[in-house]
Amino acid sequence: MIEMQQLTYSGKHYSVPLFSTENPIIFTPNGISDLHYSRDARVIKDLNTLWDLEQFKIPRVPVSFGYLPEEQRDFFSRPGVTRVLDMPIRFPGTDYRLPKELAQFKDVISRVANIEEAINPQHSVYYCYLTIDQRTVKAGTLHREAPCHVDGFQGARWPTPLPINHTYTISDTIPTVYYPQPFFLDNLDIAKHDFFWEFNRQVAMANSQSAIRFSPFELTLMNAYCVHRGDDAVQDTCRTWLRLSYEVRIFDRLGNAHNPLFDYDWKMVERDIEQLNLVPYDQNCDPSLRVFPWQSVDGLPNPHGVKTKPNLKKLK
Repeated sequence: MIEMQQLTYSGKHYSVPLFSTENPIIFTPNGISDLHYSRDARVIKDLNTLWDLEQFKIPRVPVSFGYLPEEQRDFFSRPGVTRVLDMPIRFPGTDYRLPKELAQFKDVISRVANIEEAINPQHSVYYCYLTIDQRTVKAGTLHREAPCHVDGFQGARWPTPLPINHTYTISDTIPTVYYPQPFFLDNLDIAKHDFFWEFNRQVAMANSQSAIRFSPFELTLMNAYCVHRGDDAVQDTCRTWLRLSYEVRIFDRLGNAHNPLFDYDWKMVERDIEQLNLVPYDQNCDPSLRVFPWQSVDGLPNPHGVKTKPNLKKLK
């Protein structure tokens, strides 16, 4: 049994696992010589480029690196996994270090590490952060509640552009929805407007027609310009989802898991976007597109367990 640390702030609750240092899984990637993927893919060409809001005008489709082998799938989906949020499993220039409690994900993580080394000549400058989320998703709900968004958005906290995030994901069911369409953000103020709400609005203006999904157990690579969100469960479904984010930045948000296999002591800060007091760019759009899931359309807190979904289709 993994010991858990309970964190509470701003009315939110986080359970952070405390992993052991015994029998760690440590490995160094060796690349993949027979890797097949589209080398013309925009996401691949974007690797190591600097953050630029203009790039949202160019649609990007995540790159597929094939499927998890069938003989590994039951092990990947084995129940009882503790939730892990943005835990560093590699620091720049180090090997990969995985606590033994997460051994069931070693195969897919080592595959990603080998892909990363094969496609990215600057792979050694990045942190690698691991997120794992497994639970039963009730019919009509989302596994991970969020508006349309990107991973690795560089807001006002980073006034100097940094190399963009790129992220590998895989899930055993309910694939993520991506929206490869142009997003026009010229008139938004990064210190004032909530860009994720604007993604919602522009997806709705396009009637969600750009939406695409990959398949269960398909390993994909997206970057910080790939707008996406979770999908509704059709029926009660146990879902296992894994993300490996490559970033040059320190992920210092409270609630992130600590990896005891590295010696570090980061000052952690609250992760609430609400504290930024951002507003929607179009304050007259559908109210469901400009509130957080925990809020009702009038901005008040929802009852416990109730989530507001953005209406991503044009209003008739």
